[in-house]
Amino acid sequence: MNTVVFTRNRQRRLRVPRAALVRLATRTLARLDSTLAALGIILVNDAAMAGYNEQFHHRSGPTDVLAFHYEGMGELIISTERAIANARRFRTTPARELALYVIHGILHLHGYDDRTPAQRRRMRAAERRFMATVETTGVCQLPCRARSRCSG
Repeated sequence: MNTVVFTRNRQRRLRVPRAALVRLATRTLARLDSTLAALGIILVNDAAMAGYNEQFHHRSGPTDVLAFHYEGMGELIISTERAIANARRFRTTPARELALYVIHGILHLHGYDDRTPAQRRRMRAAERRFMATVETTGVCQLPCRARSRCSG
């Protein structure tokens, strides 16, 4: 099934080309033989993410990605500020972190979980497989650029 992917950019810290983000999500969904009719990806800052995390999970502070599954549809809320911070922490790029969050969220929408050590191992293995694929096809090379405040 071809999933319609739409995006909303509600942040100003990271420039993310919509077409590259849609391509990444579409290819990931296709590899999973997804039955989702639509997927929404919303990019937010840490303040907005902290609000969503509190509202929906009763946890304080921001997280990297939240995934919501509805009847035939999915929604990902992704913090670009977490991608920037974690890219520094893990010595990678914000684009790679963002790609990982998209894949991680899509896996959640398709039954993967990471609550127990066994579930986490299974999910991490799937993330590595998908990241290897998107890197070799160039999809992970999202031309994201952190705004000047973020670089360094």
